[in-house]
Amino acid sequence: MTAFSEVYRTIPGILMLLAAMLLVLGQFGILLRAVQKPRQPHLILLAALHLAAGFTLLFLLLYGIDEADHSVFDPAPLRQDFSRVLTAVPAAVYAGAECLSAGSLCLQSRSIRRYRAQHLTPDAVKEALDHLPVAVCISDLQGNVFLSNLRMNDLTKELTARHLFDAQSLWAQITEQGTPWKDGWLLHGDDSRVYLFTKKPLTVQEAGTERPFSCITASDMTEVYRITEDLAAKNKHLKEVQYHMKAVSAYERSLIAAREGIKARTAVHNQLGSVLLCGKHYLDHPERVKVDELMQLLDYSCFFQLAEAEQEKTEHAVNEAIRFAKRIGVNVEIAETLPEQPRFRDLVAQAIEQCAANTVRHAGGDCLRVTLRETDTHCTAQFRNNGDPPVQPVTETGGLLYLRQAAEAIGGTMTVRSEPAFLLTVSVPKN
Repeated sequence: MTAFSEVYRTIPGILMLLAAMLLVLGQFGILLRAVQKPRQPHLILLAALHLAAGFTLLFLLLYGIDEADHSVFDPAPLRQDFSRVLTAVPAAVYAGAECLSAGSLCLQSRSIRRYRAQHLTPDAVKEALDHLPVAVCISDLQGNVFLSNLRMNDLTKELTARHLFDAQSLWAQITEQGTPWKDGWLLHGDDSRVYLFTKKPLTVQEAGTERPFSCITASDMTEVYRITEDLAAKNKHLKEVQYHMKAVSAYERSLIAAREGIKARTAVHNQLGSVLLCGKHYLDHPERVKVDELMQLLDYSCFFQLAEAEQEKTEHAVNEAIRFAKRIGVNVEIAETLPEQPRFRDLVAQAIEQCAANTVRHAGGDCLRVTLRETDTHCTAQFRNNGDPPVQPVTETGGLLYLRQAAEAIGGTMTVRSEPAFLLTVSVPKN
């Protein structure tokens, strides 16, 4: 059989030496894998013995080549004898030892692959996280990153132009540059995409104790954000359309009032025409008309005409104001009973119309509450709505200014309060 001293300078000898080096590297990797497996010390011992055997084989090959070459130092007699023994060993023995080591390495690699396929390992967790479409970063409370997937690393570079090392600084930059949205922060990327960053506490059981961690996640919300923006724009347009529809409904009351005015003028015209005809007939034929009956007829006609007008004016003013408010989408709730004061009723009707219109136009509400109080000297009404409170102090212009003038014209007062909510108060003396 060919001794190793005859082949160590040839290509097969060099290949044997390279194979021994590669086997040592592979055995070292197997040892690292075994150390990562929990609660399996026998695998660690087996891998360590395998590495020691491979390293010994490599050492013997290198030592034999060095001593046979006589280029480094002159060997002592004992070492020269040991070198002769190493170089006299057949090359097939070294080759066989390397083949056995390679076979053992293959078996251990197969065992590791089988274990990874049947058990949850840190590498499997990391690989699964790297394939998630959601960016994930897990760190302790001090910001030290323990686990982050590729998506989070790429996203951090894109948004911050830095590598992910400190989770606290990352979250501080997110809250500084982002926009609050629901339970997280929205950030716009360089590719016009929108990401939602959220941070939640995470607790891990370790050796019977609980360790607190923080979990930062980032989801691609571009499509949801676009749909939300479209819905917001459409809602704004619908509110504008609703406002215009309510304005049209408000104009309806003026049309109804004009039509009622025409009816009233027509009735007055007919009544006056009847009175004039009776008077003309009396002037033309006084002998045919009884004066007492004519005066009584005229008296009754004027009495019923004036009484009907006064009744409609006092009874229908508040009801018409309530119907007007309902037509523009405002429900009027009146507490207590309306006092029997015609001037106060008219003022309350005007206030209902004005407050209902302002509730829709400025406050965005749909309910007007009227609280009535009556004392021995005054009648008072307070008006509140369920809309948003005024951002700035209320300026009395337009309808409010006209309402104040109407209240002061009958000796009453009007006050307007803006904080903490809108409150309009009108008070009219009884006498």
